[in-house]
Amino acid sequence: MSELELRHLRVIRAVADAGSLSKAAVRLGVSQPALTAQLQRLERRLGGLLFARTATGVVPTDLGAYVLTGARVLLAEVDELMAGIRSRTLAPAAAGRVRVGGPPGLIVPLFATALADRLDGVEAAIDIENQPAELIRRVVDRTVDLAVLEDNPGFRTPLPPVLRSRVMFCAPLFVALAETHPLAGAPEIDLADLAQDAWVLPSAAEGPEQAAFVRACTAHGFTPRIRHELSDSTTTRALVQAGAVTLAKPVAREGTGLVIRGLRNTPMRQEIVLVWHADNTFGEAAPAALLAAYAQLTDTNPLFAAWWDEHSRGAAQP
Repeated sequence: MSELELRHLRVIRAVADAGSLSKAAVRLGVSQPALTAQLQRLERRLGGLLFARTATGVVPTDLGAYVLTGARVLLAEVDELMAGIRSRTLAPAAAGRVRVGGPPGLIVPLFATALADRLDGVEAAIDIENQPAELIRRVVDRTVDLAVLEDNPGFRTPLPPVLRSRVMFCAPLFVALAETHPLAGAPEIDLADLAQDAWVLPSAAEGPEQAAFVRACTAHGFTPRIRHELSDSTTTRALVQAGAVTLAKPVAREGTGLVIRGLRNTPMRQEIVLVWHADNTFGEAAPAALLAAYAQLTDTNPLFAAWWDEHSRGAAQP
């Protein structure tokens, strides 16, 4: 059984145990819209409804009860197996190894290197994952020691009580355009001027970015045309080079037919959040290491370089 299939079973179990989508979303560390979208995709894949809505929450349908019974058995066996593996492999290495998780890109490797430099004699490894909820689960399970989340103000990923977090900084999100786009020459672009463009964004199930983006567009008087939902950076760059537009992370890199431009009045921001387990002993060195990693990325685009130069002293300090 694949990791994705196990993740689906955990979602079904969490919804059934919580009795409501909102409570299950908190337990899973995702937003309710993201959980709803994920459950709907799973139901379409299975060909029937897994849960029926009631006045007080949700209850399993006949199909849902059947799937849930098997899910509980399989997940119990998997959890028992993983607990045995951890007891035999993770504990002996814990004193000399730290595992850092986060989204694809340069920041996690740089963070791991900076952290290892500060923890003399400790080896740093990385764990790359697109979905914040999965990163959180790995921190809870202690298979990841520290995780970097890319959240949006007002759409922060919920965390279980056993985890601790710190917002390291909150930087502007930019827009990426083809260098041949009619607005590519503008130093700053109004979000509403892109109302007719085709957008490329990660799906709502992968994090809060799409929900935050739709809210910002609504505030500017339009509903965005999200034509492509994907998170692969290579494909996204190709689509933008062909004429689509996308939100650009603060450290997005210009070049190869693509330019990064600021959005007027900064309608969207990205919060960089550091997450660790309450029992973690690596947390003291981690904030400075993460800031040092971002400081190495100021050459990715001039907008981030200017923002970092002005605001980095106000970033969270250890």
